[in-house]
Amino acid sequence: MKAFLFGIAAFIFSMLVWLFCHDYNLNHIYYMQLRTAAEEASIAAAVFTDPLEEKEGRIVFNSEEGHKAIRAMLETMLKTDSDLNPLEGSYWQDKIKYTAYFFDDSNTVYPKAFTDPETGYKFEVKKPAVIVTINTGKARYTLGEIFGSQPNIRSAAHEIEGR
Repeated sequence: MKAFLFGIAAFIFSMLVWLFCHDYNLNHIYYMQLRTAAEEASIAAAVFTDPLEEKEGRIVFNSEEGHKAIRAMLETMLKTDSDLNPLEGSYWQDKIKYTAYFFDDSNTVYPKAFTDPETGYKFEVKKPAVIVTINTGKARYTLGEIFGSQPNIRSAAHEIEGR
């Protein structure tokens, strides 16, 4: 009887380990996708600059258009609706939130030390840059109450080169 109970306990334990590993690996895949989305969103936002300021040799971002570009990138890459709520079939469960920081010639003295308040991401701004932080909420773990679940938050920066 001892062997039988030990076998059942070992089976249950191995299933918990397998389930955790599966969820962890799946979350890792989507976390890497989140990294790419943050990088692409910062690049997309950095594309929109004020052409009149560029004629004067200054880089000034159009933050309104930059936010539109970020939202469009998040909708496409993270499978969300226009309010950044995950669509059916998306890995993400919670409404996606993002913060964008625009450092340009109109509001920054270079170099500037920046620390993201959500992630602790440290970045020294040496040129005009856009930093995007995306918070997708808690990871999707089957047994989240047992294993705990940290939010998936990722930051990325894009600097304008070639000035």
